[in-house]
Amino acid sequence: MTGKPRIIVAGILDTKGTEIKFIADRVRAAGGEPIILELSLKEETGWADVSLSALLSRAGRAPEELVSMVRTEAAEIIVASALEVVAEMIAQDRLDGMIAFGGSTGTSMATRIMRVLPIGMPKLMLSTMASGDVSSYVGTRDITMLYPIAEVGLNAITRRILNYAAAAIVAMASPPVLPSEDIKPIIGCTMLGATTLCVLHASGHFNASGYDVMINHAVGSGGKSMEELITEGCIVGVLDITTHEIADFLLGGVMGAGPDRLTAACEKGIPQVVSTGGLDMIVFGPPEAVPERFRAEAAKQLPGRTIRMHNPDLTIVGTTPEEAFVMGQYMAEKLNRAKGPTVLTVPMRGWTAYDIAAPDMNLGWPGPGPGPFWVADPHKPEWSLRAKRFLEGLYTKVDLTKPNLSVMEVDRHVNEHEFADLVAGLLFRMLSGTWKKESQ
Repeated sequence: MTGKPRIIVAGILDTKGTEIKFIADRVRAAGGEPIILELSLKEETGWADVSLSALLSRAGRAPEELVSMVRTEAAEIIVASALEVVAEMIAQDRLDGMIAFGGSTGTSMATRIMRVLPIGMPKLMLSTMASGDVSSYVGTRDITMLYPIAEVGLNAITRRILNYAAAAIVAMASPPVLPSEDIKPIIGCTMLGATTLCVLHASGHFNASGYDVMINHAVGSGGKSMEELITEGCIVGVLDITTHEIADFLLGGVMGAGPDRLTAACEKGIPQVVSTGGLDMIVFGPPEAVPERFRAEAAKQLPGRTIRMHNPDLTIVGTTPEEAFVMGQYMAEKLNRAKGPTVLTVPMRGWTAYDIAAPDMNLGWPGPGPGPFWVADPHKPEWSLRAKRFLEGLYTKVDLTKPNLSVMEVDRHVNEHEFADLVAGLLFRMLSGTWKKESQ
């Protein structure tokens, strides 16, 4: 960036024009160059830098047509054209950040535009919706949400808030240059609290060897973010230790990452080492949010179906061996599409700190007794029946004739250092081009 940072200032000007003008003025006072983007849904104001007429003309519409449109229809047309304008600005290197102010509709429109801005380009949304669930607005992007107290009106309180928000976006768009030595190839990784010991030990190998490791929290948004970053070419290899989001997606938990989880690395052909961390659990909200079916099965002591409060806001439910069978089939179908080196590693002695045969503080379970989700294989009690059934399901679908796809049954718990060393070593060999299926 050279000169003043160029900042889009967006909003529904026919209802919040006063506030948008004030923000634009304060952006200018903070040293930025404001570009006012009009998202009005009824009347054009005539003073925006990117006018409503300009947006509507791209869709072959005129401002007077808005009068007969419902707000949702008008919003779709305006946002679609705004996305085109913003994409052109980015391609021409004429944009350094975006700030917007709005209520529910304005927030929805502005954040849809923000979500196409590159990761790392500042995005600040002043929204009265920011004190609630903002997941639908933020999605998987680095959007900053700020609650402005009031929806409309300038006064001693709101002026202060809008003033520091304007200063913030200009400062965010004017960061110091990063030293070149800080830019390293990135390894994508996934983690939950119950797989932390494995992930931190494995990632340490890469941090000490010239890589940066991006550890995504496997809570739905984390997996989606990693998939997007892989698609965008930001990640060179994947240590997908914690695939928990697949369990929630298939079984109705709140942390599913959707049907695209475990697809980007396969499609891009980048090296990936995948494991089963977290597939022993389904996550719900408070205890009362657990479906009645799961409660009934837990009461009947169905193998694996234990309910445990993780914290007051999250309740975790153990998966059954039969559900593991289905997950094995599902993951086989996903990994069969892999174009690059791919190894699925299955730790046979447990998949999280809650899935363990006996207390072991070094592996995250203090006891007493086995972990709440542990189900022993009756023919080999030190191994998990869940892991056995997972593999049985996997082998009904997986295509092991592919020279780039392998499965490893590992006589370790997921949190043992030896398992972490193994998965890290596999990925290192893939990245160096020395991995071969027959010699893993």
